[in-house]
Amino acid sequence: MSDFHPLKVVHLEKFTPEIIQLLMKPDFPVTYAAGQYILLGFERDDLKPFSIASAPREDGLIECHIRKHGDNPWMERLFNVQVGDTLVMQGPKDQMTFKPAHNPVIFVAGGTGFAPMKALLDEFLRQHAEVPLHFYWGARQPQDLYQHEEMLELEQRHGNLIYVPVISEDNPDWKGLSGLVHRQVLKDYPSLTHKTVYMCGPWPMIESAKQDFIQAGLDPIACIH
Repeated sequence: MSDFHPLKVVHLEKFTPEIIQLLMKPDFPVTYAAGQYILLGFERDDLKPFSIASAPREDGLIECHIRKHGDNPWMERLFNVQVGDTLVMQGPKDQMTFKPAHNPVIFVAGGTGFAPMKALLDEFLRQHAEVPLHFYWGARQPQDLYQHEEMLELEQRHGNLIYVPVISEDNPDWKGLSGLVHRQVLKDYPSLTHKTVYMCGPWPMIESAKQDFIQAGLDPIACIH
């Protein structure tokens, strides 16, 4: 059986001029798990990978958060889709796997790497995980924290969740933490022994963070990215 599916766009929101949210309905129910991704596009032979941005939803929709990279016609076309348009999906495919946790869990998201981290966080909350959940989200500017209010609300609702946004570029109006997001993790956790870390973001961030986290005592097996 083919794993290609038509997806109908049922909701589109511009989080920022460079980041959109798409909610898409498959032609028939598609089973997926938190941490997976899909290949998405207009023709079967020209699809691009995007993380699924939620745990499995009751309404069966597939959510993606997409950042416009570069100035190319394919991305321009994607950013101009409208509600009611049909896209093509292949997948879902494995990226990161949710694992029930016995140790505190730290999420480290850079930019739209937030999407799979949020999906995994949703799954932990859905399963009523009792371990501490510490969610770090690094972005260049405050407006890039495109679901900041939703994260603050989640933090209010769940006593075991701490949400920490970090901005990397100077902004005089930002009253929160600034710097590199993984450095903030190390300030808060000088020792990462007996912790589980999920990470997603730009590859240079992942490489640097993983090296520093392992030096801080993180078991490489407990570093999921």
